[in-house]
Amino acid sequence: MRIVGVSELEAGDVLERPVNGSNGIVMLEAGTVLTEQYISRLKALRIKTIYLANEAKAEVARVVTGKRDIPADTWIRPNIDEMKNDQASRREAVKAVQDFAVKDLMLEQVVLPFPDANFRQQLREILAEISSQPVLAEELGVMMSTDRLLFEHALNVTLCANIIGTAQRYDSSKLYDLSLGALFCDIGMIRLPAGLTKVNRELDEGELAMLRQHTNEGYRVLKGIKEVPISSAQCALLHHERYRGSGYPLGMTNDKIPEFAQIVAIADVYNALGSLRHHRNAYGPIETIEYLFASGYYDFDWDLIKTFLNHLVVYPVSTCVRLSSGQLATVMETENRPIQRPLVQVYCESDGKAAIIPYLLDLREHMNVVIVGKDDK
Repeated sequence: MRIVGVSELEAGDVLERPVNGSNGIVMLEAGTVLTEQYISRLKALRIKTIYLANEAKAEVARVVTGKRDIPADTWIRPNIDEMKNDQASRREAVKAVQDFAVKDLMLEQVVLPFPDANFRQQLREILAEISSQPVLAEELGVMMSTDRLLFEHALNVTLCANIIGTAQRYDSSKLYDLSLGALFCDIGMIRLPAGLTKVNRELDEGELAMLRQHTNEGYRVLKGIKEVPISSAQCALLHHERYRGSGYPLGMTNDKIPEFAQIVAIADVYNALGSLRHHRNAYGPIETIEYLFASGYYDFDWDLIKTFLNHLVVYPVSTCVRLSSGQLATVMETENRPIQRPLVQVYCESDGKAAIIPYLLDLREHMNVVIVGKDDK
């Protein structure tokens, strides 16, 4: 191992120790083969010295990493302290958060546990309180400027977590703590290299291991913010744990995973599957629901899954849908019905001809007919 001044670095040198930014966040991992871009960035950040591997070890690292096709800036981590000073992003993020509960959101796809106006008002008050705190507003601004998809995902996860929490009869204090944990459950993601979180391909094992660091990193960040209770911070750490112990980072089983983290996990998976990602298209609503049905007692607690699914509407009233029979219909009623068994009105027969008189079809009574998708024509 050698200590070398940054001004003396050459492309191909290999780090023996990680390089940390002024905020303590790892910017370049140990084993990184330096490129001209890396060296320029280190100089710009005024890093004085770094630790390099000896020549024999460096040659091995060059051979191994030389086989990888990684963009030059993939492993550079963002300068969070600098991004927190972006007041425009912070104002935009705070406004988006405070407007979230006012807009239509995705509430047309859910049956609320109590009246719509009450739910919106409570959610609006919670989000307003969270975003009014400067340290949390800074983090929201960084999240929005780093990855808008992640920011929107965080809002939808918070909404779904609130639905489950309300159905569980949480009081306003517990709902606030749950919302805080849901909104920032992926805060560790914005500490990872942007190139890692936005690639449009499957990650290899090494990249996946680094991606999974976001749970520990998120917990570290939230635990250091006095405005965040430990139960909320645990959502960042544990929202990838799974019922049978197959999750990470601790491999906990259901009876050990806090309920907040379990609720956020369900909300996170539901929104992740149904949303566009950098590397894949969104799953359809039926595919997402079927995944949740199948995950009970495997990935998630079945009672919490049922609680959530009882408040979901895959195809809201007035949606035009295609039936497995080939018919086209309009959804007329969803309340107090199985999630995939609404009352529909058929307006087009399977032969493509319009129904002479549109008629009702109760899918609870016609079990051989299911909705296969929307009719977008």
